[in-house]
Amino acid sequence: MTISKNKARIPVQKRSIETKEKILNAAWELFAEKGYFKTNTNELAERAGIATGSFYGYFNNKKEVGIELMMRFYKEVSKKALSNFYIQIGDNVAENLDTGRKLVRFIIKSLKESHAINPLLHKETTALILLDEDVRNISSEEDKKIIAFLITLLQQHKQLIRVDDIEAAAVLLFRTSDEIIHRIMIHKDAIDEDRLLKELEDMICSYLFITVS
Repeated sequence: MTISKNKARIPVQKRSIETKEKILNAAWELFAEKGYFKTNTNELAERAGIATGSFYGYFNNKKEVGIELMMRFYKEVSKKALSNFYIQIGDNVAENLDTGRKLVRFIIKSLKESHAINPLLHKETTALILLDEDVRNISSEEDKKIIAFLITLLQQHKQLIRVDDIEAAAVLLFRTSDEIIHRIMIHKDAIDEDRLLKELEDMICSYLFITVS
């Protein structure tokens, strides 16, 4: 399946840009309230305060809206994570992040904050990843960026790392943390959140590092 390319235009005038933003804001709300699959273009147009016909001047279909929202979501998550990293850690990683536990704690915290931006929309995105090839490809590319960032962090702390394959370790770190945090934020496991995150932190530290502080 490919993204359709038809009559929708790229807005350049202020009013058109504002209208497109209204559609995206409406989608952000409705997808979280009702779910992606239970929302139709008529509802998107109504929530945005425009005619249904006007909707198709900006997007060819609901899927295009979902994909643009997903791209914005990933961009916001990445920006927030990097911002938090430099606020908390600074440029001199080796000096300011002197233990493996601090590194793992930061990674888990960043992933948790990304899931908290819009948990219901995140849940809908997860469903779309399973059902739509275009969305799956976008998600895969964004995951690669996160993993590349983790590889860099681990390499900067290789004096602490006991595993030989840092690339594989970064993938395991991301996939394990992301899945546990997803379950905490979306599915609300019965075990207390702090207990789960503490055990996740201990598990990762024991796997990755020569000594655990």
